[in-house]
Amino acid sequence: MDALKDLFVKKCSDFACEPVQALLDDLSAAKGACLTSIQLNGNSKRLFNNRVGYMQVCALCEALYEDANVVSIDLSYNRLNDMAAQAVARLIKVNRTVRFINLAGNDITHVGATQLADALSMSSEGSAGGPVLQVLMLSGNPLEDQGVVALGNMLRSNSSLAALDLCNTGAGIQGIISVCTALGEANQTLSSLDLGSPTLKGPQDTTTLNIARMLASNTSLTELGLSKHGLTDDAFDTLVSYGLLRNRSVTSLDLRANRLSPFSGPTLERLLNDSHQLHSLNLASNRLGDQGALSLARSLPYTHWLQKLDMRSNNIGEQGLVALAEALSFATHLQEFLVWGNSFGPAASRAMLDTLSATAQQGQALVVDIKPYEVDGRAQVALLNE
Repeated sequence: MDALKDLFVKKCSDFACEPVQALLDDLSAAKGACLTSIQLNGNSKRLFNNRVGYMQVCALCEALYEDANVVSIDLSYNRLNDMAAQAVARLIKVNRTVRFINLAGNDITHVGATQLADALSMSSEGSAGGPVLQVLMLSGNPLEDQGVVALGNMLRSNSSLAALDLCNTGAGIQGIISVCTALGEANQTLSSLDLGSPTLKGPQDTTTLNIARMLASNTSLTELGLSKHGLTDDAFDTLVSYGLLRNRSVTSLDLRANRLSPFSGPTLERLLNDSHQLHSLNLASNRLGDQGALSLARSLPYTHWLQKLDMRSNNIGEQGLVALAEALSFATHLQEFLVWGNSFGPAASRAMLDTLSATAQQGQALVVDIKPYEVDGRAQVALLNE
């Protein structure tokens, strides 16, 4: 790694910036071994007060043009601008080794997103000079609708990307439609997509219908994030009826922080019963209440394919929690169950205590976020911090 270290120092001199000491330390610690991952996330302890600047990113990218060892680069939370994104885009075009780039939590706008999209819009991976990047994380950047539209258009021609994170990027109606249209009509290689926390003014039937249409025709997507989409009960029913029930590839679905009420219970029951490929379902921070929990409890013992269920903060009371606890006794296939943030009373606490004690005695490896305990004959539930 001495050659890369010397080249990086030289490039920093050319760009009139100080070398990133954290990277120099990592390269020195490698002691002749190949460094395959560069970790320069600004929210780390060593970089929190001395984050990476865009000129240092330019120097790093030029130093990596001909590198054949580094496969992963993490530049998240560094307040990087569009100039840094342009340097990364050039690296994507030139380098044939880097597979993972994390640019989350920076200040990249639609200008930088367009540069990245252009770099990834070249010929497919199997063709000479085509992009080879497989994972691109852009969550938390102010890409806005224009930037997301550019990335959506890129997906029509790109066949190397397997994961794209666009959560909290200011995506609007046109951006979501662009991405969904590309995945429904052209792209069959992307397997993980996060469209969470878009900028939508109230519930949008247009985006829901486009997502459903995409799900009905796409066969490659396995992980889908739709948190904070403002999904109402009717919109969720549309998504399930015309999209999810016609899809046979999505194994992980994130529906956190939507507007699902107890009326979505029957739709959830139908989704769990008919989507045999669904392994993970996140319903945290909705308002499913007791009736929604009862619907899920009816399905849990029979959905042998479901492995992870997140029901945190869903306004579930005693009746729903007792039903879920009883269902857990028969849902031996479940590996993770999160339920903190609901209203645990004496009956629910006792039911959870008895159920989790029984599963532990049976040797079932169930991961939970609560710790039931008993004091003076009365059951209580506490948050489990591990």
